[in-house]
Amino acid sequence: RSTKRTLRIRHSGPLKERIALYVLLELGLVRDYAEKRTLINPVMPGVPQGKVLMFTDIFPFMESPPDPMNIEPPLPVAMELRLIVYDVLDVETIEEIPPEKPDSDTLHDLLIRGQFAGDPEAQVSEIHPRAVNGEGAFNWRFLFNFGYAYLDRKRCIPGEIEDQMLDPILTISVVDGDPSCAPEPYAFLHLNMTFLPRGMTREDWTYMEMIPGYVEPPPPPPPTEPVEEDEEEEEEPSRPPKITYLNLFKKKKSQGWWPMYKKIDGFLYKTGKIKMEIEVMTKPQAEKRPAGYGRSAPNENPEIDEPIRVSTEMPEIDAKVKTVKFMWKSPNKPKLILAGILQLIGLVSFSIVYNLPTLLVSYLISYIG
Repeated sequence: RSTKRTLRIRHSGPLKERIALYVLLELGLVRDYAEKRTLINPVMPGVPQGKVLMFTDIFPFMESPPDPMNIEPPLPVAMELRLIVYDVLDVETIEEIPPEKPDSDTLHDLLIRGQFAGDPEAQVSEIHPRAVNGEGAFNWRFLFNFGYAYLDRKRCIPGEIEDQMLDPILTISVVDGDPSCAPEPYAFLHLNMTFLPRGMTREDWTYMEMIPGYVEPPPPPPPTEPVEEDEEEEEEPSRPPKITYLNLFKKKKSQGWWPMYKKIDGFLYKTGKIKMEIEVMTKPQAEKRPAGYGRSAPNENPEIDEPIRVSTEMPEIDAKVKTVKFMWKSPNKPKLILAGILQLIGLVSFSIVYNLPTLLVSYLISYIG
């Protein structure tokens, strides 16, 4: 009986409170328990004037109290966010242009604009001139420096009176190089670094359901005139993987394809796709792995190559040049070179075997004669 009574006194209290206390102790957040009291003022009875959070430590007389606990809030950590934009596809510009008949008056110059929450100005990439049908290649690195409060999961902007806390949201937009042609961006993408949808490995898997809080817009009204349906059966697209979300400050890096959109009448409509790489690191880590803005020195971690672009002056030749450049920069370049050598040897061997009977007959005739 005495043992049961001792255990009952030692572990007294409601079960939920004991579990909460155990979790707090295991996480190292408080010594024993956090007490909350309401502030009151006799001038305004019944109206709370705020709350005070207190730490209550209880120690037995036979034991010496432990060292005092530092309850100061942690300082924001200096971070660097690196964004590399590689390509954009299917950006809905003002007018779509057939690639076989480009018109210099209707081609669009595209550029990427990136802005992190709290930055006064946005960063811009170089211009992709004369982009056709919303396809652009950039290979451009953006660098954003900020302070991050891990407990609040927000960006901290120091102030004279009070620090400003903002959600770490990165905004990427595709705009026209000539603001007079299209003052509004063609496509947006807002990404919260603490709840980031994981990038897809294929561009045809970029569904709008990746965007948190996406609501499907209502379907368009049916056409008044009957539309002739094609008899050919469309192939079902491959099923994408499950959409998952991550905290970039824990995962540190993510890359792939994301959808871009535009808000029309309160709904989000898909207006493009973007391939990029996002990485976050502390300031000391960034100093150990330096990287330059854009493609400037030091162009490393990772190294960014010049984008392969097709100028529409001579599309037939440019398409072949683009293919050759892509094959030359491909990691399978040794295999391609070996295949070319084997093909050349095969052509020479076939030519010798094909012409060998004719050469033998002519040699015998000349020898007999």
